[in-house]
Parts: sequence; C-alpha cells; structure tokens
Amino acid sequence: MTFEQKRIAGFMHRGITEENTYFFLNDFTSILVSGEDTNGAFCVLHCNGKKDGGPPLHVHELEDETFYVLEGEITFFIGDQTILAKAGDYVFAPRGIPHTFKVCSEETQFIVTAYPSGFDQFVKELSEPFYKGFKKPEDPPSAKKIQKLIEVSKKYKISYPTI
Repeated sequence: MTFEQKRIAGFMHRGITEENTYFFLNDFTSILVSGEDTNGAFCVLHCNGKKDGGPPLHVHELEDETFYVLEGEITFFIGDQTILAKAGDYVFAPRGIPHTFKVCSEETQFIVTAYPSGFDQFVKELSEPFYKGFKKPEDPPSAKKIQKLIEVSKKYKISYPTI
C-alpha cells in the first residue's frame, strides 16, 4: 500500500500589513495565512492582547486551535485544565472542549493556528479593517456587538456556554 500526500499550499512569506490586520473584539489581529491560501486546511493569525483581555468561554465544533505565545503571559482554561503559558510556550485546544484565556501580562502577542480554516473568515466577519489613524475603542463591546458575536458564531459552529 502506498501513501500519497498532496501539497496543501505553496511557498509563503507573510508579515503584518495594513491589508491583513483587523480590529477583532478588543484588539488587533492579523491574518497571516488564510484558508484560501491553504485550500481550507488551516489558517494562521497574529494576535495582540492587553491585561485581563480574552474571549468568553467558548466551544469550536469544527476546528482545533493552537496558541504559540510570542510575548507576555496568558492563562488558558481548556476543559478542566488551567495552563499559564509564557513566551515560547505552545498550547493545543481541541475542538469540542470549552476554552478561554486571560492575558496576565500588561500586553501579549501570540499566534493562533486553526485546523481546518474558517476562523479567519469568522474574524473578518466580526472585525473592522485596520487603517492608518485607526483608534481603538476604549469601551467594552456594546450589547449590539455581543449579539452580533453570538449570531455570527452560530454560522461558524462556535457556542458560548456561559452567555
């Protein structure tokens, strides 16, 4: 029996640019590799966070997520596990398991990879595109934005056990 593996993508070299950066939920996220680049196999995002930031507890039905911390510290809550991740640490969050995280340091930068892709489109659908002079809102997300988050999440099979 022979095993043949097909290439899912060609050579890539990506960086953070104005064109691939979005204001997502409460900070900037750059889509470095989209599902369009990988025939849907995966996507890669560069994320920023501020102290005490993080998403509500949620469950992805369709994709696994990995997190690689570039800078700062983040506490991950995955199922019944609590993990303090520092720069250089890698964390895997399997699909179907409730998870969230909380930024512990003043600021953080981390890479999220989702398998298969789809999370990149979710981010785009809920975000405002970055542009020179963009000013981040200081207020927490409004009730209207939270409602939109819940509605769009259903499309991507992401649920929130505590909302």
